[in-house]
Amino acid sequence: MSRLQNYARPWRVLWLIPVAAFAVLSIVATGGSGGGGDDGVVIDDDLPVVILPNYNFFLANLSTEELLTAAVGNLFTVSVDIDGLFPGNLDLNTDANNNVTFVSYRIRQSARVDLTVAGFEPSALDGTFAVIVTEDISAIAGDEPSSGTFEVRTPTETVVVSILANGIQLVLNGGAPVVYNTWEEFSDLIEDDTQESWQRRAALAAGVLEFLTEQFFDVADALDTLELVTLNNPIVEACDLFPGTPPAGLLGQGDLTVTWLGSGELSDGDDFDWSFNQCWSADDAEVIDGTITLENYTETIDFNNNSLFEIGFGGLSGQPGGVIYDITLSETQEDNTVFTILPEDIITLTGGFALIIQVP
Repeated sequence: MSRLQNYARPWRVLWLIPVAAFAVLSIVATGGSGGGGDDGVVIDDDLPVVILPNYNFFLANLSTEELLTAAVGNLFTVSVDIDGLFPGNLDLNTDANNNVTFVSYRIRQSARVDLTVAGFEPSALDGTFAVIVTEDISAIAGDEPSSGTFEVRTPTETVVVSILANGIQLVLNGGAPVVYNTWEEFSDLIEDDTQESWQRRAALAAGVLEFLTEQFFDVADALDTLELVTLNNPIVEACDLFPGTPPAGLLGQGDLTVTWLGSGELSDGDDFDWSFNQCWSADDAEVIDGTITLENYTETIDFNNNSLFEIGFGGLSGQPGGVIYDITLSETQEDNTVFTILPEDIITLTGGFALIIQVP
């Protein structure tokens, strides 16, 4: 699986689309299971599943209505309520060994999430506001969005956020545009309480989405082990070793356990657990602790050409299951090989979403 670069501090990110899409495609890259297909049709398991170069994907709230929620240090919580289906499109390449490389993605016009922000102390950002994509948002995988438009709406404000070739433009209620030259400059608004709340709210909307994308790509890295889990269950991998003194109370080297909760062959309805035990990533300077569960696996193969037709976790029409989080992400700081974690740099993720990837 191709690796994304870490472009921003963990809690600043957010383009809520590829998320589990990337995780799911890691499973596809294993060659698929015998699941799916039409009843009575025999699929040759010795043939690799054909992965097409383009797929649609859709996110939906969990049937349990446990919204994906991030508690950001000692600052605030953000809950993400998907309005209906959140649509997107994904381009990818597949090599001769069925290894997938993600090329680009688009968040489709009309995609909407409602964000509810609650500060641990009263804040100008508190409240619920809508984030609506009004022009497809496009990005190269691993890079910042290159084009598109979304709006951030409250009962009294509409902020139009335009992604331009030379920066980010904000317009409040049809007024004069405010331009930021870089994503970093735009993202910094979240922390700066001297700035206007509408600008900070726009940055938070973008930041939350970007954050989710980055984290789900990180999950996708672990999902490459799925093809091995069915043969050697569970799989335990050592995480990066702290090259010095780890943060207080943490192991010098944690581990990651991937467990398949099925038996026999990978089948519809199967579940997987990723358990992180104080797992530090040197690339991301981040410790992950807790569990990510993928529930109610589904896969359909087009038996006419042995290609992947549909894959996902949970359902889009109220079926149970999905991608479910109970993890803590802690950004580490290093000073002369001594590592620390600040309270504001700890994020707890709970809840989740259902996801389906389908042929266009």
